[in-house]
Amino acid sequence: MPSVASLVVMASPLLALAALAGFLVYVWIRYSPIVGRIFEETPPMLPLRVEPEPGGEEVRFTTPDGLTLAGTYFKTSADSRLGVLVFCHEFLGDRWSAGVYCEGLRELGFDLFTFDFRNHGESESEQGLKLLQWVSDRERTDLRAALDYLRSRPDRDPAGVGLIGVSRGGGAALCVAAEDPRVWGVVTDGAFPTRGTMLSYILRWAEIYVGSKWAWRNIMPMWVFGFVGWSGRVRSQWRLRRHFPDVERAVARLAPRPWLAIHGEKDAYIGPDIARGLLARGGDPKELWIVPGAKHNRCREVAPEQYRDRLEAFFRRFAPRRMTMGSAVSDHEPTPVRSRHTRIPVLALGDAADN
Repeated sequence: MPSVASLVVMASPLLALAALAGFLVYVWIRYSPIVGRIFEETPPMLPLRVEPEPGGEEVRFTTPDGLTLAGTYFKTSADSRLGVLVFCHEFLGDRWSAGVYCEGLRELGFDLFTFDFRNHGESESEQGLKLLQWVSDRERTDLRAALDYLRSRPDRDPAGVGLIGVSRGGGAALCVAAEDPRVWGVVTDGAFPTRGTMLSYILRWAEIYVGSKWAWRNIMPMWVFGFVGWSGRVRSQWRLRRHFPDVERAVARLAPRPWLAIHGEKDAYIGPDIARGLLARGGDPKELWIVPGAKHNRCREVAPEQYRDRLEAFFRRFAPRRMTMGSAVSDHEPTPVRSRHTRIPVLALGDAADN
């Protein structure tokens, strides 16, 4: 018959597991509603407003769930086409801001397609959809539908497309690019992760809700805060009937497609450290440009010439048809599309955060 001591030894792991399970249940009940409510709050945003630009082809296309989205296709003004770029606007913005962010790219040799996400601009609205700043399955669905539309056009580019996304549009671009090998490159401005951003905010709020600053800094393991963020997000997904994809996981699957990440040094919503943490999850080639003095989604306003130069340099380097001696390669000679299984024979762009 086992001794009392041996029974205690055998029971100790079970007691520890039971205590841990009880603690996690307490955390779920106590804190997930708080995090869920904060997750569903919308910060005051002032999206860029631009007058509609004439000269484009107005189009309409349909999402798999039956909504009609509005878009505009602008052809390059150059003699030949280097590629096709798709612009993904910011939260509460619309497709016309593409003219500001993408200035100069049509003259360089790119066709530009810009569209309104659902419940934005002239696109149809989904009834009952609460607008949030986090990238969700809705934005991912809309962008996929836009790419399907482009592939149905008679002038489709067999080499694929490049994506340019601002803030939430940048997150959508990263999520779609990670699963679609026909995307050959991504530029984001103010893009942010879901988990990393939530963790940053939770740590900021912890002292208020936990009470003891010493306790949560010295006793509480970091994974507990990650669990709190996950539980709050799961609660919101269930309440809102929506899925919030893992942007960090998408970034990890993006390489070897190139990625240029632009971020404001004075971004009060998404600090530069969050942007650096997201970039660290991706493979080469990648580049992070932290714009001195710029707030969220205001990098183009602070450094317009450098902004244009950065985008032009990126797309000159990675477009399916590279610039050669000041002119483009024939539109009938596309470079093969790079998938995540194909190596790009170029050096990593590196971290240009100090520029």
